[in-house]
Amino acid sequence: MAFRKLFMKEWRSILPLYGVFAAVVLLLHVFVLFKSGAWSDDILLILSVFLPFLFAGVIAVGTGYYQLHTEWRTNSIYLLMSLPVRGWKVLMAKWTATLSLLILTSIWIGGSFMMLLLWAKWDGWKTSEDLPELLPMLMKISANGFLLYCFTVAFLLIVVQFAYLCGQLVAKLKWLVILGAFCGALWLVLRISPLLSGLLLWTPDLYIVSDTDNSDVLYLHSGPFIGLVILGAGLVWLNGYIFEQEVEV
Repeated sequence: MAFRKLFMKEWRSILPLYGVFAAVVLLLHVFVLFKSGAWSDDILLILSVFLPFLFAGVIAVGTGYYQLHTEWRTNSIYLLMSLPVRGWKVLMAKWTATLSLLILTSIWIGGSFMMLLLWAKWDGWKTSEDLPELLPMLMKISANGFLLYCFTVAFLLIVVQFAYLCGQLVAKLKWLVILGAFCGALWLVLRISPLLSGLLLWTPDLYIVSDTDNSDVLYLHSGPFIGLVILGAGLVWLNGYIFEQEVEV
């Protein structure tokens, strides 16, 4: 019950930001639709799909920092630390709220793209002889790419929380400590992840695309992802420990 209340509090606090972003994405798609006759398909995809997803991820990571910064700036951190809730649960409520809104925003971006731009360009694209053969593969790549996108943003959110909490351990040069902790955590992950991947070579591969005759196969090894999940879980525990035991408000 306490976790749900914390989740809803965070969800309501950052919902307006994502609402404004969703409106901007819709206006961008309308503008791109207006210019679609003069621009190539590559430019249309970059402006209408790549850039909105890129900025949505940046906003999500920035929100992870802003959530904690607001708690300290408004002194509401006192209330959070007095609640009978473990520190990692408080942080995970913020994490899940941000990630859920990122997923909803991504669905909005995809839906707006399909309803406006894809619908307008469909008559020209469907005449392509390669489309029936490429469409299933493109759908699989898009789905797996979206999962990888969410996975990356989710991990970066945990690292941002860790970096901000490290900044609260010192009285001066907080920005420098936060930046150093963020870069140091990413460096350490990049150093440890290959070692974990080597220990997890026995885990199954993740097949993204495979032809029926197995002549063309695209897959990723699951070891690096499992290793990142383990590292992420360790960071979640460490964040909770720092939040509960070490941070002085």
